[in-house]
Amino acid sequence: MSVLGEDGSASAWYNYWVYKYLFLFFLSSVRLLSNYCLELPSGIEDTIIKVMGVTTAEYDLLFSVSAWPNIFLCLVGGVLVDKLLGRRLGLLLFVICLLLGQIVWGVGGLVDNYIIMLVGRFFIGAGNELIIVIDHSFKATWFKEDLSLAISIDIGFSRLGGTLAILLPQLIYDSLSMFHTPTSRLGVTILTAAGFMIIAMIFSVIVIQADYMREKSAKEFKSDDVAFTDKSKGIKQVFSFIFLLSVSINMLFTPVLYSFVSIAQKFFVQKYGLSIKMANIANGLLFGSAIVLTPVAGMIISKVGFHLFWVLLCNLTTALPALLMFMFSNTESYIPFIAGIFYSLSYTLGGPSFTALPALVVDKEYITTGYGILRGAYNASLSAIVYITGFIIDTKGYFMLQAFFVYLTILCIHIVLLLIVLDFISQKPRLNVPGLWIKYIINK
Repeated sequence: MSVLGEDGSASAWYNYWVYKYLFLFFLSSVRLLSNYCLELPSGIEDTIIKVMGVTTAEYDLLFSVSAWPNIFLCLVGGVLVDKLLGRRLGLLLFVICLLLGQIVWGVGGLVDNYIIMLVGRFFIGAGNELIIVIDHSFKATWFKEDLSLAISIDIGFSRLGGTLAILLPQLIYDSLSMFHTPTSRLGVTILTAAGFMIIAMIFSVIVIQADYMREKSAKEFKSDDVAFTDKSKGIKQVFSFIFLLSVSINMLFTPVLYSFVSIAQKFFVQKYGLSIKMANIANGLLFGSAIVLTPVAGMIISKVGFHLFWVLLCNLTTALPALLMFMFSNTESYIPFIAGIFYSLSYTLGGPSFTALPALVVDKEYITTGYGILRGAYNASLSAIVYITGFIIDTKGYFMLQAFFVYLTILCIHIVLLLIVLDFISQKPRLNVPGLWIKYIINK
């Protein structure tokens, strides 16, 4: 199916915004629901500890068991999707994987078996991460010059899922008064998320059908000329120095933010004398603007382009000043709120910028592998930085922790500057180009 564009030339239906963003709604809804399942323990932390009789360390393991394996699973999964499964089958399989994991976790709650719960959480983590990898791959194919906007909307959906995971589970647990045993109430609370994943599976089928129609229309719409793909070139792109540098930005920027969020409540209480309630509000500001402002930032970045300049801007003007405020302030109670807003703005500007970089470097035949490497490296970095964060707090204190975060941010700035120079002197710049150029770069 094709229609005539404004200039009289034929244009495929999937290039029109109403179809593209309807597709994005269903794709991002899958991400929202999967993220809800992943972060669900955050909303019933105290309940899990009391009902299951586990320690805080055992509760934390519910998150760790879903994170460490993904260092390897993302890479392997990305290669499998590119070489064997394809995006459509891969999405369906990993949504089913997450659904089964949620059911197993819920059954573990019903029978009061912590080991079964851990098994379920492992499958949830694996499914969620690989859904993210495929999600990015779909967006790179469908959106091209609007990729940053699509990523920003997806980030908003993801954070909405995380917010709902904090707000809803305890309300659901408290409403299940018809179940007399706490373990039954806990198990049913967890299993409600399995119901959400059934909805996600329906949405994924819609995504699969839409992408199949797009691919079929694209083959009919294009000329009969067959383009030759140099596969060795694609492999070199996946492991090129430029690509690895772009991955390292993601390894430094986002893990520092997430690591700080994980310890921020206690930090705000101890250093600034905030109550737990006010500390939670200040901590919420670290992601507060992401849901609302990130799509706006993504729209601007998509139109303007120059992704590396945006990454540099968010580090220099928001992330670094926020960390320096935390580092050198005394006990002023307003600092967490001001610095929190700054840090939130850094994520708002940075997220859509550096997440789009692999799609600008890697050919479409290897894009899922590229994003698999990105997510695997991110998980490795996050796990390491979270561990180092706890170690520094226990041995050196919060001042040295902030110094460590400042050092990583400055290192990230240096890498961005290096990428800007390398892209500028390149014969074919790809990363730091105007927005109008991007549609000619992605999926070439």
